[in-house]
This record gives sequence, C-alpha cells and structure tokens, in this order.
Amino acid sequence: MRKDVAVYLFAVAFALQALADGKMYGMEKVPPEIPYQRALILFKDGIETLILQSKYEISPANSVASLGWVIPVPAPPEVASMDPMNADSMFWRLGLRTAPRVTLIKPMIFAALHYAAAGVAFFAFWLYILTFIRRSSEQLMGRRRKRARFLRISIVAWLVCFFLFVFAPALHRGRGTEGVDVISEQHVGIYDIRIVRSSNSGDLIEWLNLHEFKFGESDKAAFDTYISNDWCFVAANIKPDEDQEEIEIASDGLAAPLVLRFPHNNPVYPLMLTGTGGFDTEVLLYLASDGKMQCDGRLMLHYARPSTSSMQPFYNTKWEGLHPEGFFKPGDMDLPYLCKFKGTLTPAQMSQDIVFTPAVDKSDYREHIVKW
Repeated sequence: MRKDVAVYLFAVAFALQALADGKMYGMEKVPPEIPYQRALILFKDGIETLILQSKYEISPANSVASLGWVIPVPAPPEVASMDPMNADSMFWRLGLRTAPRVTLIKPMIFAALHYAAAGVAFFAFWLYILTFIRRSSEQLMGRRRKRARFLRISIVAWLVCFFLFVFAPALHRGRGTEGVDVISEQHVGIYDIRIVRSSNSGDLIEWLNLHEFKFGESDKAAFDTYISNDWCFVAANIKPDEDQEEIEIASDGLAAPLVLRFPHNNPVYPLMLTGTGGFDTEVLLYLASDGKMQCDGRLMLHYARPSTSSMQPFYNTKWEGLHPEGFFKPGDMDLPYLCKFKGTLTPAQMSQDIVFTPAVDKSDYREHIVKW
C-alpha cells in the first residue's frame, strides 16, 4: 500500500465529504459553497460517453493523491482519463460557444459600485489586521498553558489513530467480501480503477470501506436502488505515477476527468450518491447528441442549438491527452446538436438521477441576460 494511502486513512478519521458525481472523498469537510461538478455527455446510437470532472478542496498539508470517486453506471464501462489542462481547454471552448447573450445597461453604475465595494473591502481588511494584532498580544500569555494540554491530547489521538489504521484493518480482513464481484481492475491515467457489482448493499459498503472509502447508513438507500436496477460501480482512487507532475493530476482544484463509456437507452447523469453528502451542489452539464434534449426541470436549459459549428470545441480538443490513446474513434464526435444545462441542486433534488429524453420543443435556444 502506498504511503499516500496512509495519509488518506489518517485524515478520513476526522472529516470526510462527498463531492463528486457518485461520491468523491477529500481530507476535510467541504463547506456548502464548494461542491461543484461539470460533465460533457456524448450520446450516439444508444452509447453514452460521460466525461466527468469535480472540484475538491483539501488541506495544503495533504496530497491530492488521497482523493477517490465511486460512480454508479448502468453497465460495465470502458474507462479512460484526460489530462486536466486539456479538460480545461475543452470546457473553456464549450463555455465560450454556449455563453449567453448579455445586454448591459448603465455600466458606469456598476463600475462605481465595484470601486465602492473595493474600498469597503480594503478598509475591512486593515480593520481585521489591526484587530488581529491586538487580540494576538492578549492571547500570547495564555498560549503556553494551552500548549501543554494540546500536546497531551495529540499523543492520545495519535495512539488511537495508530490502532485504528494498523490493527483495525487486520481485524476486518478475515471477514471477507462475499457478495461483491470485481469485474475488472486497471490503472488509467492517474487512477487505480476497480469496476464492481454486488447483490447486497451491506456487502458492497463493507467492500468499499475496506478499499479506502467511507460509506454509512445514509448511503444504503441509494446503493439499494442502483443494485435493484443491476447497475455496477466504478471505484477510482487517485494514484499517480511517481514521475507524473502536479499539472497532470489537477488544475484549478479540478481533478483529471474520468471518461466512462457504456450503453444505455437514454443519456443519464447519476446523482443519488452525490445527494447523500448533504450539501447543495452546482452542476454544469453539456450534452451532445443527434437532437435537442430535455430533462425533468431540475437543471435549467441555457443553450440548445444545432450546426456543425457548435461542435467546434470537440474538434479543437487535444484528444491525445486521453489515456489510453485511441479511446475516441473517427465519427465519435459527429454529433450535430449541443445542449447546456446548469443549476444548483439540493440533496432532495439529487435523490434521483437525471435522465434526458428527446425534447418536445424543437426550437433553438440561447440564454439572454439583461443587466442594469
């Protein structure tokens, strides 16, 4: 087991937060304003390709190599990954192509408000600095007494964690993981990936917990639903090679995307495990297909237009950033219609997956924003 796994296990004893499509685990609890995920869905002839990326936040003292995802899919998928810089380029082009039309009114008012806000922020910043200096001087005398108590507590906590991470796993190994079928194992890009299927949520949760993930009763209902529909699960841990640079692992707080290809009747975006995290999550989805699509209204439509020019972001993407090479074949990008959906979903709104269907209204749409 790699050293970064030990770092991961030490941290999850204190805090853990679901973040990704499926579930993404980080070192610390992520505040509600952080969870964010974006994806490009390609759907053609009953085959869906999901290019998925999620934002994370971890302590500067810890490593991005401690993150992992569990993503439910309706069938065992083909798996790939993309360099995060190439993903940035792809999503940037998609955003540029689908950006709303904006009408600005009285821009000078906004400029004045901007400078006023900057002045207030500058004043508040220096007020905070002065207050901090004063309080620090007052607290200095009490710190020596607190250090001795903190040292004693730290020693006890270290001993408890040592037992949990060294002896506790050994106690569980004898129990086995019956009821969990490991369909395949592979290393793709920066990810160690296991594709598993189970007939029992209890066995599956136990297996995941033994493989560096943490699930509980709050996740059981979602697993039961997926298992009843005979779905399988992609369990992916970030385990970069020693010669891989940080830029190949993540960019701007977004880990390298996972790319999953699988058959399904309609485009689907799994959300139920995301909802068990208990936080509102901002979701941005691009859907390329043969025609205009709609969902059930949980995400707002921001863009829907045909034409080959709308697919320019795909043609400009450096697909050589994919691992393994050759994952996309000629014609995979031959999809004439692009839709954009976006919204912030509550945990209750993520209690069901998003399934897209052909739109009744076939008219083109582009968001128009009027600003004063």
